[in-house]
Amino acid sequence: MMLSVTPHTPPSHNSPMLPPDTVPFIRHTSGADYRTGDLKLGRTAVLTDLGRYLRVPFDCLVKCVGAMPSQQDLQQIRNNLTKCKILTDDKSGLRWTDFTPPATSKVSEENAFKPLGRIIAEILAEVPKSGVSFLANPNVSPLSQRNNTSRPDGYLVLSSQKTQPKIHWFDIAVPFEFKKAQDRESLRDDEHKIIWSLHSIMREDLRRRFAFGITMEDTQLRLWLSNRAFLAVTEPINFFENIDGVISLFYALGSASSDLKNLGWDPTVERIRDEEGFQYKFTIGEEVFTTTRELATYGADSMVGRGTRVYEAKDAKGKKVALKDSWREAGRQSEGEILENILASCAKKLQAEELADAKKHFVGVRLWQDVTINDALDETLDPMFVEEHNHTWVSIDLNPIVSTTPHLPSTGDVPHSGQLSTFLSTQLGIIARKDIGIPRRVHTRTIFHDVGVALKDVTSLADNLNCLSGALLALRYMHKAGWVHRDFSVGNAIWVGGVGKLGDFEYAKEIDSNTSNDVRTGTMHFMAVEVESQEYLFSPRHAYHRHQPSFRMNFLHDIESIWWAFTWILFYHTDTKTANADHSFDAHAQLKEYHSAFPGTVGQTSRLQFFLRTGKLQTKLENLLSKTCFNVCSHIIPDLAHALQDGYEKAEAKFPTLTLDDALLNDMHTKAATHLNDAQRRAGGIELCPLSNLLKQKRPRPGDETSPPPKNQGKKPRRD
Repeated sequence: MMLSVTPHTPPSHNSPMLPPDTVPFIRHTSGADYRTGDLKLGRTAVLTDLGRYLRVPFDCLVKCVGAMPSQQDLQQIRNNLTKCKILTDDKSGLRWTDFTPPATSKVSEENAFKPLGRIIAEILAEVPKSGVSFLANPNVSPLSQRNNTSRPDGYLVLSSQKTQPKIHWFDIAVPFEFKKAQDRESLRDDEHKIIWSLHSIMREDLRRRFAFGITMEDTQLRLWLSNRAFLAVTEPINFFENIDGVISLFYALGSASSDLKNLGWDPTVERIRDEEGFQYKFTIGEEVFTTTRELATYGADSMVGRGTRVYEAKDAKGKKVALKDSWREAGRQSEGEILENILASCAKKLQAEELADAKKHFVGVRLWQDVTINDALDETLDPMFVEEHNHTWVSIDLNPIVSTTPHLPSTGDVPHSGQLSTFLSTQLGIIARKDIGIPRRVHTRTIFHDVGVALKDVTSLADNLNCLSGALLALRYMHKAGWVHRDFSVGNAIWVGGVGKLGDFEYAKEIDSNTSNDVRTGTMHFMAVEVESQEYLFSPRHAYHRHQPSFRMNFLHDIESIWWAFTWILFYHTDTKTANADHSFDAHAQLKEYHSAFPGTVGQTSRLQFFLRTGKLQTKLENLLSKTCFNVCSHIIPDLAHALQDGYEKAEAKFPTLTLDDALLNDMHTKAATHLNDAQRRAGGIELCPLSNLLKQKRPRPGDETSPPPKNQGKKPRRD
């Protein structure tokens, strides 16, 4: 029986060619640069991931903010602003009384924009139940859970927090950036800073579903919107010529603030204080779950995407669960639905004993539900609203703005060794994207029964390998049922009560699925080499067909991801006995090879050669790893790499047809499981120490994410 044959043949009436698989998109915010704490590198990573923004007409976006004033209201507001001398209406026309174009002013930028504060305050005073106030040029950085010391030029803040000695990023409704000039450098600087501020709001505050921002360069004002689907900015309006537009904007922001959900806050989540800082109380259907600690929040580091955050939480009866909050692509199934479908396939194709074991090695889902607010599905901005107007995708100018101000990354990211990578043009992700449509995402939550420790955080080598073996077994059941996982990493293999379980099924799909919706993102450390290159690398050299098949992931790629995880464990760590001993172990040499094998960027030949050259790999293992670690893996890592290469060659021998049958599936899984079991038997009581920790002890690295906060924290920072 052929459970997983995936024919790739020229299109015909009888065998339509399947569409290409989803192309992976590497998130730079999951890389070493973002996690150093350096603001310049952090900004560059955020901008690189974002790559572009959507430019729309001003009126198009303002209508999405809040209630707009009627023409009668506008006239009344103009009259009131004239009475209080905010506006002057004379022979020269209607104008701002004390605010002149900043570029013509000889005073400082801060003083040039100072009259803006009173203008905004008086417009907001015209709004019934306005809940925000404007603060300009604050003296200190907003409070941050991530040690983010950047400071906007101004912001609309919740009025209830205005008198607090320090404002938290939680309380900022709309950040502002100002420049006296309109030149390219000023525009780029404002763009970079407002994007970073919007990123900070969305990253710091779990409750923020979206956020608005405002930039102003001399006379030109632009409104920004950040959500998990895209970043948008309006065409500029002239602050001095389009007075009604200015009034309408701040009136809309004020009216939106009467119900904070209109400014992006989530009413289904309550922030509460505890001894550790902040926790969150989620209302999901009829149940309430209160978080107890973060498990993984690195998914929220990228502005656009799923924005995934995972927490340990307790239900009303005190039972521990794992809670995942994320934004899936509209039209795509939720993770709970996907896992339900995988189990349904398993029930059809596995024996009863296998099905029971599969359920044991898949994380258990208790419930899933899309978020609704006022009985409406919580989605990002409806693309049809924008499609009705002229809009353009604009590439972001990535010329950096120099700064050395530190910030802290989110929790649960894949560990790294602290080396800074170099942003090359081929790594920036600004490759022209074929998709020109406007994406949309749906807010969803999933509750899992299982709360454990991610493989990357397990310190016992034997447990680490046992956990990896459990995840491999889960993959075997998936593959036999006709599914591929497509996103295995050391963050989604979970050690739960002595059992290795597989999680994160958001990108899983049936092997012969004809869908390809979501752009995959994430670390590439564990990505199969064919997936990275998006082509079949092991077909016979003479095999050429004018109808080249579309590249699609198969079960071999998932198994190779297990190999990369196994290799990562050994190269990212050493044993604690070696780490604590004072001898000739060369941690720097091992670290150098780690970066060669796990460069964190696409297209590095060192990674492919590391996988292919098994003879050299054997020598590297012997020369670089500690004797204790080498005795565990010795020939196992190169032998499994060689077996995988043989598997690829068998599958691609009749290219362009791929032979992915049960015999190959069972053979490859058996070999991989045997190698892992062999290593596990050798691991004994070995405890692991990350190389980065060892090197920190020998030579502290400035700006490292685990370094103590800077001594001047809380003082007025240098402007970046």
